[in-house]
Amino acid sequence: MERHLFLTGQTELHGSLVALNSMQARLRGQKATGLIEIKVGTSRQIVIVYANGVQVGTYLLENDKSRSFNLTELSVLWGGAPFSVSSVTLPDRAGRAVWLILESRLHERAEVNNEQDWNQLLARWKQEGFNGAAELTSKTVQGFIVLQMGQVVETETVFFSGNGFESAPPPNVGVYGAWQVATYAASPLSGAWKCLNLRESAIRWASRALDRYREIAGYKFLQVTSREIKEIIRPWEWKIEIANASITDDHFFAGLEAAAHAYRALLMGLGTQMSFVVGGALTQRILNEVYEDLEADQRSALGAHRLIPAAFSF
Repeated sequence: MERHLFLTGQTELHGSLVALNSMQARLRGQKATGLIEIKVGTSRQIVIVYANGVQVGTYLLENDKSRSFNLTELSVLWGGAPFSVSSVTLPDRAGRAVWLILESRLHERAEVNNEQDWNQLLARWKQEGFNGAAELTSKTVQGFIVLQMGQVVETETVFFSGNGFESAPPPNVGVYGAWQVATYAASPLSGAWKCLNLRESAIRWASRALDRYREIAGYKFLQVTSREIKEIIRPWEWKIEIANASITDDHFFAGLEAAAHAYRALLMGLGTQMSFVVGGALTQRILNEVYEDLEADQRSALGAHRLIPAAFSF
């Protein structure tokens, strides 16, 4: 939790509240995803997380622990000691990963020197059914992976190695130095973890429904329908992509309600366009059948926001 700025070389260092306010204004004005870090003394760090220009949360890091923090406490915490303020913009996927870690607790630390070490670590996480995230750092690489029940969530993986952000770990583990791995256990009640579960559940439901539609209507109708859905959601500028029968969500939503609103619009648009081709009754049947095939915890995540088949009619 000490290298969130991804060593991009694009940070700005100032030690004033004016600089802090300016950095926040810039992230808001640019509707950017990013972080602002305030280092107070040698042992305290404050991280402010922004998702597309909206402040998601502020956290105090101290003694390997993170807690929510109110910036009005800064003047008391500061006490006149020197401090630095840094800011950096990030891809949404990286911002989501940092947010999850900030809302989780440190679980353990490990060192990975080669592929065998890495595979053993992956196997142990799978065996333990670990829920949370891991931060990996070396001299040249920094990245995050997210795990649900011990399985790596590929759509949440992000690495930075100096030439931009990648969605997969770099090859040749250990060739350029050992990886330091810190794992963070997720709190099931945290906003970041709930958003992750909602995102995975909604996108899986929509993707599987679109795939079933492809089987019935054919590839040409799938292309037309996908294009129409993209036009429906385009005004919101969400980073949700539809390619063939696959839907991916790389958008960092600033909280559960914002995410639920987006998925409700996506599913409504999906169902409406499908019903134009195969009819409302068959569309409803597809959504129902795919929903029932989801895992119980996925249905629970969706149901908490009334994202259920009964909430849609076509």
